[in-house]
Amino acid sequence: MLFNRSDKEPSNAKIVTEESENGSTSEETAAERIALRKVDWHIVPMVFMYYMVSFLDRSNIGNGRLYGLEEDLGLKGDQFQTATSVFFATYVAVEVPSAIYLKKLRPARFISGMAVSWGLIASLTGLTQNYGSLLACRLLLGLAEGPLIPCMVVYMTLFYTRKELAVRFGYLIGGAAVAGAVGGLLAAKSLQLTNSARRLLILEGIPSVCLGIFGWFFLADSPESAWYLSPSERKMLILRGSRDQREASTPSAQTLNRTDVLAALKDWKIWAFCLQNFPNDIQLFSYTIFLPTIIRAVNPAWSTLYVQALTVPCFALTTIAYFVSAYVSDRTQHRASFGIFGCVVSIVGHIMLIAGQGVAVPFTGCFFIAAGLFLVSGIALAWLPSNLPRYGKRSTAVGMQLMIGNSAGIAAPYLYPTNDSPRYTMGHAVTLALMAFSAVVNGILWWSMARTNRRRRAGKEDWKVVDMTEEEIDDLGDDSPRYVYAT
Repeated sequence: MLFNRSDKEPSNAKIVTEESENGSTSEETAAERIALRKVDWHIVPMVFMYYMVSFLDRSNIGNGRLYGLEEDLGLKGDQFQTATSVFFATYVAVEVPSAIYLKKLRPARFISGMAVSWGLIASLTGLTQNYGSLLACRLLLGLAEGPLIPCMVVYMTLFYTRKELAVRFGYLIGGAAVAGAVGGLLAAKSLQLTNSARRLLILEGIPSVCLGIFGWFFLADSPESAWYLSPSERKMLILRGSRDQREASTPSAQTLNRTDVLAALKDWKIWAFCLQNFPNDIQLFSYTIFLPTIIRAVNPAWSTLYVQALTVPCFALTTIAYFVSAYVSDRTQHRASFGIFGCVVSIVGHIMLIAGQGVAVPFTGCFFIAAGLFLVSGIALAWLPSNLPRYGKRSTAVGMQLMIGNSAGIAAPYLYPTNDSPRYTMGHAVTLALMAFSAVVNGILWWSMARTNRRRRAGKEDWKVVDMTEEEIDDLGDDSPRYVYAT
């Protein structure tokens, strides 16, 4: 089995405990473990590969830069930065609507169809002849890739409980880490065979097309239609999901409605998550795209292939740090301190890059940033939806969080302009300040949710459900005085 868990709560708890949210009073039954294993084997590898190939397709422009793409297309000044950032203009525009309406579509078919689309567009980018055609392809690529992350996040919440999300999201994020680690080496090998940055772009779009065609038939739209489960296993997963979302177990709470969309727009906590995610993604996008450039600045004498090889241990550390933290976070249902720790180690890394001399200190700084890179973004990605049991509010919030966060991709390329080489002091300084801001917002959310949990345990919000039926209470979602936030 890919994952296993066994968590216990006091049986005399006066409010809904995390154990009852998982739908398990002592230990998962053998049948449930078998069903969950089947779900893992059909979802986790696909999630990993979808994000990996999408990340390769969007970031291969950075590898192409090392091999003369700018000169080949006649790019001047900050045109490369513009071509990199314009991708996010259409990318962020489709995130909220795709997350909101996913359940009305066939999720598996929609996600797979998008993969085929962005793969074709990525390959066609290799046929561009000038700056204008490159911009057009980048805009179309953003339009095709934009729905992926919000749709995958919402899709996984249909199958997994709150205490299982962070580790599973790790495979989604791990796809980006692996893409960053192997993307440069694949680029170097491809260029040895093709001797052309254009052919590199064409080749790297093909895996996305193949994967999308496979996923069209392999993935299921929901637990109700999971072809790889027996009827009893499908029923088990549906009941398990209802127990996990006990405070939103009514049919109306698990369907899209206007009230939930408006509730998400009015919830200050969701906007705080959005603001916190923007600095996280500034660091994520700038690091993954410009890491080869940053490493080359450490020692300009290193060859391009050697620079690409040095990115691998950085992304390996990123993956290990996230999975260890995500596992502990899921087990404890605590999120905030992991995000704060990620911010702190990232800040240390940027200080080392700004102040360090020679090779050892700046290169070590790259590892410090790597250690915190996915902690700050990945943990937040699991933290928000796990605290929103109502489907409409959850899907809207995920779209908002990712839209605001990914808009950082528009600004990130300009933090590392060519004329700031080799130190890139401005980019490191701005990112450092933004990570400090993210740590503060993490702390505020932690304090607020912990305070609400204490009030609810003390019965200070019970007045909200006076004269309400059990069904009405179950329809309140995270506003219920019985609901316990994961902090």
